[in-house]
Amino acid sequence: MTKTADEVESDLFALISSSALKQAIKGSVYKDGTRPINATTEDAVITFVAGLDDQIQTGAINLNVYVPDIDNGTGTLVKNTARCRALGILVNQIVKATTPGNYYWSLGGTIQTFPADQIGQHFVNAKIKFQLATF
Repeated sequence: MTKTADEVESDLFALISSSALKQAIKGSVYKDGTRPINATTEDAVITFVAGLDDQIQTGAINLNVYVPDIDNGTGTLVKNTARCRALGILVNQIVKATTPGNYYWSLGGTIQTFPADQIGQHFVNAKIKFQLATF
């Protein structure tokens, strides 16, 4: 039976919430649109991007891990490169090692870090592809 976007997003949410990533970050795991606007903690946010229905459902989900910028010693906030690198490596390991139930998860591109200047943070972005056997 095929799943809705919300169901697939919830399945990845449950997976990440019980993974080593949840233990590694200093915040929480959120679904799209539920992270507090003024959050200053390391948080993971899961957002469904696209999907196609068939006997094998396919699609993509973004996993963004927010990392607060750090003071470079002059009062200027800069990317916490060491932390972003460590979390990117961890996300890569989790995605490549996880195949629960009828799902097959894989990376849809290289994990990258982007600035979120308006909130004084950067986020590690992983586009996660999924295949779900529905028969």
